[in-house]
Amino acid sequence: MNTFAERLKYAMEQADLKQSALSEQAGISKAAISQYLSGKNTPNQERIKALADVTGVTFDFLMGYGAAPVTDAPPPVKKISVKEAARCMGKSDQFVRIGLQRGLLPFGNAVPGTGNNWNYYINPAKFREYVGAEAFNTFFGLTA
Repeated sequence: MNTFAERLKYAMEQADLKQSALSEQAGISKAAISQYLSGKNTPNQERIKALADVTGVTFDFLMGYGAAPVTDAPPPVKKISVKEAARCMGKSDQFVRIGLQRGLLPFGNAVPGTGNNWNYYINPAKFREYVGAEAFNTFFGLTA
């Protein structure tokens, strides 16, 4: 994987994301994602960080400095809602929403939607790392 386009395609495959979902969750237009995947353009560092956050790979990997991430298994939880994240953390929904909107929580992001609405994305792998494997597994019923 020598090019940014190849690394982004790999990251999307690992995260099981289509272009439209990546576009929405990263807050980047579909046209821009298409250009990145075709190799016509390369995003700036801010956008690379957003793409890394959404796909669950490191910024360094997308920049071409690191090896491909080794994944033991796909995350057992595909999607985490704001309500679930808040309950798992013992916090309010508002705490999680504001933290994601302001970029203070390292496990996801918020993208402005229509009107006063926001779209939230929580990366399951990063959320598990943030709250700890034991709390995550217990909350989502993944323990034996």
